[in-house]
Amino acid sequence: MRVLLIGGTGVLSSAVTAEALRQGIAITMINRGRNVKNLPDGVELIKSDRKNYSYIRQQLEGRSFDAVMDYLCYSDKDTAESVNLYKEFTKQYFFISSCAVYNTRLGEVCHEDSPKVLPVWSYSVNKWASEQHLMKLLEGSDVHYTIIRPCVTYGNTRIPYGISPIYGYHWTLAARILAGKPIIRWNGGINRCNITRVEDFAMGVVGLIGNTKAYDEAFNVCGDEAPSWNEVLSCISRIIKKEIKTIDLPSTFYAHEMPSRKGEILGGRSIDAIMDNSKLKSVIPDFQQTLFIEDGIRKTIEAYKMNNYEAGIDWFFDADTDRIISKWCKSKGIDTTNYHLNFIDYLGNATASDKIQYLFVKNKSNFFFFIIYKSFNLMKRIIRKLNGMFKLRKTQ
Repeated sequence: MRVLLIGGTGVLSSAVTAEALRQGIAITMINRGRNVKNLPDGVELIKSDRKNYSYIRQQLEGRSFDAVMDYLCYSDKDTAESVNLYKEFTKQYFFISSCAVYNTRLGEVCHEDSPKVLPVWSYSVNKWASEQHLMKLLEGSDVHYTIIRPCVTYGNTRIPYGISPIYGYHWTLAARILAGKPIIRWNGGINRCNITRVEDFAMGVVGLIGNTKAYDEAFNVCGDEAPSWNEVLSCISRIIKKEIKTIDLPSTFYAHEMPSRKGEILGGRSIDAIMDNSKLKSVIPDFQQTLFIEDGIRKTIEAYKMNNYEAGIDWFFDADTDRIISKWCKSKGIDTTNYHLNFIDYLGNATASDKIQYLFVKNKSNFFFFIIYKSFNLMKRIIRKLNGMFKLRKTQ
């Protein structure tokens, strides 16, 4: 079998690529080529921006694939452009959606036909809209869709805690714990959701490739385990051998202080999201969860240590977390002396720029810090531009 992947180097797509290759499936990947240093042997790479449709069509002319998986669709427009191009080259089109499409506020275990959608998180709303748009685009076509709905997934760059830094910077969570800083909880940490290591997710996805029972169907691709955020924190604590300090905030307060993640907090992480995966198992009888959170998180922690802590510390996330905790504790008269809510050079390699960013975010409501931070960034841009002009002159 041959599969075409658009993207292919992200957390989910990398795992699917590895599992597909392990099962003897040939992979062709369309990717800009910026993050392909560790591309597995045997992958055919077509270097291209995903929107360079004329070039991609030229490269694919006369070819066909058993399946196409586009990991870069984030809107109806993306979906329409992708489907209209790739339906010429395949008979099975995979759309990567999310278990966030369900109305989890109803409090039931969600199967594929459960009610949709909770209109709180734009991500949920957009994914559900794109699913419906996909079905209309392929209605009456010879091409079959397969909709994939992962729940919370994680791999070597993500510690699966509800509100975290961006991928590659998740050592920030472990660093905070090791330094004695608190981790924010909401609703007492009791909310549950299915958490699946990407290796298990990949086995589910690959099992649906070329599977006629997956044609024109949607699947919850997740494991059986649905731990609480408290259980996740307990696992982390055991693995890094450090007791975790927590600070409990109302989810509404947390969402107000993190407006960019308001929908994620109120429409996702602060509600139980327990999924039924029996439909997947009925189509792939051998599917089962093999990596549970204790072993899975241990693999993540070990990977960070082996890879020089990946991208390092997310100073924005660290400072914003300290700011939110400080504000809450001040409003409640809670002593924060032992919370160490200040800049800490966790890895011993922080720069002046890192410290300035931390100080600005920690004090971002202070106009004085705002002006200093903006001036510093302007100066950095000017210096970079001057350096670029200098290098250009030297080469002329």
